[in-house]
Amino acid sequence: MKYCLTILSALFILNTSFTQKLVSFEKVGVFPKAQIQSIYFVAAEYDIDLYKVTYRSVDINQDSTTISGLVMVPVDEDAVFPMHCNQHGTVADRNDVPSALEGGYELGMIIASFGYVTIAPDYLGLGISEGPHPYIHADSEAWVAVDMLDAVKSAADEIGFNVNDQLFISGYSQGGHAGMALHRELQQNHSDRYTVTAASHMSGPYSVSDRMIEFTLGDTEYFFVGYLVNVSIAMKIAYPELLGDYELSDIFRPEYLGDITEFENENIDLFELNNRMIDTLVARHGMSIPKLTMQDSISDAIINNPDHPFSVALADNDVYDWAPECPTKLYYCKGDDQVTWRNSELALEVMTANGASDLEAANLGDDRDHGGCVQPALSQTIAFFNSLKQITSDTKDINNYQSADFLSPNPTDGILNIASDYDISSLEIINVVGQSVFKTDKTQNIDISQLDSGIYLAIVSTANDKKVIQKLIKK
Repeated sequence: MKYCLTILSALFILNTSFTQKLVSFEKVGVFPKAQIQSIYFVAAEYDIDLYKVTYRSVDINQDSTTISGLVMVPVDEDAVFPMHCNQHGTVADRNDVPSALEGGYELGMIIASFGYVTIAPDYLGLGISEGPHPYIHADSEAWVAVDMLDAVKSAADEIGFNVNDQLFISGYSQGGHAGMALHRELQQNHSDRYTVTAASHMSGPYSVSDRMIEFTLGDTEYFFVGYLVNVSIAMKIAYPELLGDYELSDIFRPEYLGDITEFENENIDLFELNNRMIDTLVARHGMSIPKLTMQDSISDAIINNPDHPFSVALADNDVYDWAPECPTKLYYCKGDDQVTWRNSELALEVMTANGASDLEAANLGDDRDHGGCVQPALSQTIAFFNSLKQITSDTKDINNYQSADFLSPNPTDGILNIASDYDISSLEIINVVGQSVFKTDKTQNIDISQLDSGIYLAIVSTANDKKVIQKLIKK
């Protein structure tokens, strides 16, 4: 018994490096599961507590900075939950972020309500983070999320939640790009601390330098012109050695510079900028053709010259040329009017060629646009994650359980019986890494032959809500 308890309790020893990153956390709301069910029409399983967290990370120049984000915690003090990171989509301005209960935080909260401790970073340049936002910059999208994972783990005891070894990743639109960047970063550089259980990357611009260029800088109408400005400013910020000599006037035509400067100075948000640029395009050209906002030399170079500094910077933010090692889904809709579905097609092709063996891309609707694809992608993601998640009892308090001999035979080849004087409501079996591997309400002829040989912990819940434990050996 002591051996088993020692192994289980070790799961909750915090890595001391985590504690250096947390700055503060503040409870900012509660969302009852009944409200989630009625508003979003999902079968939510838990109430959710919402916390604004601030933590230390680095800015685009690798100088220390403070980042904000939202943590969404299912309410059940006796449960040990998986962790989940949901990367948010494109937002209007620095205040339109999860930590302010904006910026599409609802997607993460809905997933959290099924039993996941969910984090949602605000990204660099958003929320409390100073400076401009490096939009679609893969490296910073990844590193602020890794640092938030570390910070939140350090706060688990203080906030009052317990997490196991599972980690799920999701994100929609820009969040799809950011989620894939995080997934790649964890697998390639942090596998000693985090193992991704599963990932769902939804409608993301994974091929910034190719598929998105074809989609946005062609001769057909595209009604999200402001994204070009966001990307151009971001590349100048992130790649000063390549693009430091370029002014916005070198990139965009004079008639758009006034509105672009207003956006850069944060006097208008991204969506107001987008509307103004479309109005000018239509007034001058009768159509919303984004490349007509740009200087010909720049648009031609981006389309035709892969060695141009802008092309090099964009290519550095492609996030599909690797191979996920865990089950991974790429959800998209062929009717998407903001992010072409061919991003997912290319990612599937390249990742499969690179050796990904548990990867699937799924079209969720030929006639669904970017907004219309959200609901089916979220539903598929929840079903996918729920098929793999593991929620266990809180083993940190296991020393308070009563110990007794109620199983026979023990050791066993596969059939168990529980002593008749135990009025049980359930039996749960936990392995040595704290994962729940078997549950039943039977008391006799319990077949556990499917379990691997080894040492387990059996927990009986009695009718009067007491818990009794016994070490179990499966031969």
